[in-house]
Amino acid sequence: MNVELRHLRAFIAVAQTANFTRAAEQLLISQPSLSYTIRQLEGYLGLKLFARTTRATVLTPDGEQFLVEAKAVIKRFDAAMERTARMARGELGRLRVGYLIGAAVDHVPAILRAFTEHYPDVSLELIEYDFAAPNGGLDTGDTDIAIVRPPLHDMSDLVATTLLTEPCVACVPAHHSFATLPSVTVARLLDEPIVAAPGDNAWRDYWILSAYRDSPANITYEAATFEAEMQSVALGRGLSIVPASAAGLYARPGVRFVPIEGLVECEVAVVHHRDAPGAAANFARVAGRVVAAAAAS
Repeated sequence: MNVELRHLRAFIAVAQTANFTRAAEQLLISQPSLSYTIRQLEGYLGLKLFARTTRATVLTPDGEQFLVEAKAVIKRFDAAMERTARMARGELGRLRVGYLIGAAVDHVPAILRAFTEHYPDVSLELIEYDFAAPNGGLDTGDTDIAIVRPPLHDMSDLVATTLLTEPCVACVPAHHSFATLPSVTVARLLDEPIVAAPGDNAWRDYWILSAYRDSPANITYEAATFEAEMQSVALGRGLSIVPASAAGLYARPGVRFVPIEGLVECEVAVVHHRDAPGAAANFARVAGRVVAAAAAS
């Protein structure tokens, strides 16, 4: 049986209009073509669907029963197509969002609220990552999109939208000679013992200033969270390089934050794979608008 959706749509149009001419106009096809399609359908089914007279086209009892079934099939098909289209547009489904601790902390709640308002049928699954996983789950496939601090390991297949930039500062023990300085140069930091993130990747290299060094950093401790990092610095295990926002979020007795001269600003970005679900691109756009609006206010 070679019944196609076009047969069902043609049948429904004739049944609803009770007129081949009006049905053909509605379907944007010729009346002879419509008549042939209906004859085909009747042949495939082995049923007479319409009783034709000189005055009217009416459904037979078999046609009335088939109309119920045909409408149900078309309704289910159209609903499936609409659902699929909405998923492709990122309006439906699930989005796994990773976020690195300390990245855009002030903005994440507003981003999530705005996205949920615009896309209420997308379910958000939030996953927090520490410094041992700076890619926010993108490298393991555990997330679809992540709010992170570049650089990341292997950006070749990733689309990044920068949300904000900010200065970096040196976090030093309160008793350190740098603690009372108005600023410190990168060069003066290079010989100091330093607290680093776990792992061996571009992200760790960035925060231990590897690009400025001629020899390996003197790493004295590894910390996977800001809390562990601040406590390590407070204990005098070394200094660390952190975003300026950390001074407001993680300040505590025993540490001081000193501006660094000659160091480019760090950034926060929302990043996703090129083939990520459509909702990922929507999330990135919403995040960009929210952060931009906050900066302008």
